[in-house]
Amino acid sequence: METNEKVLKPEESLQIIEKMIQRTKGNLHDSSFYFLLWGWIILIINVSQIILNYINYDKTFMIWLLIVPGIIASGIYGARHGKKAKVSTHLDSINFMIWMAFLACYFTVIIFMKDLNYQIAPLIFLLAGNATFLTGIVIKFKPLIWGGVVFLAGVFAYFLLPGEYFQFIAPIVIILGYLIPGYLLKAQNKKDA
Repeated sequence: METNEKVLKPEESLQIIEKMIQRTKGNLHDSSFYFLLWGWIILIINVSQIILNYINYDKTFMIWLLIVPGIIASGIYGARHGKKAKVSTHLDSINFMIWMAFLACYFTVIIFMKDLNYQIAPLIFLLAGNATFLTGIVIKFKPLIWGGVVFLAGVFAYFLLPGEYFQFIAPIVIILGYLIPGYLLKAQNKKDA
């Protein structure tokens, strides 16, 4: 039995892989939206919590309800832009599953946060850092890789610094881990377009 498959040279194989990565980068053009949306939401929540703690408001956890509009906005944006993607690659699927795994872990932490004495910030930073780092690896974008490392450093800061300092470290971690890489990704995508 004869096959009509062309045997590729190593250089041709590498070119195909590089094109797939570039297509994935193109599909992830709009992923900067998520980093910026969630970076700003979490930053606003953190700063609001600092202010609410300062004025001795006893239900500061209520500010976390701001994630609900973020979830809705992410879902709408993802549905609209998913239909517009020209090509869906294997790397797109991998990146999607990285963030679905993050969400599954996030909601597990939320469900058991009472058992964790509401000290979930380091776990969320660990999960967000992992997903951000892996996304940076998948799309070969170093600012996201470094953003993931910043989140990991935030976890260490949480355990190594006195608790009252962490509330001031968290916004810095979010700015360096999500917002700056998100804006750099957005700028890179505009440049590549």
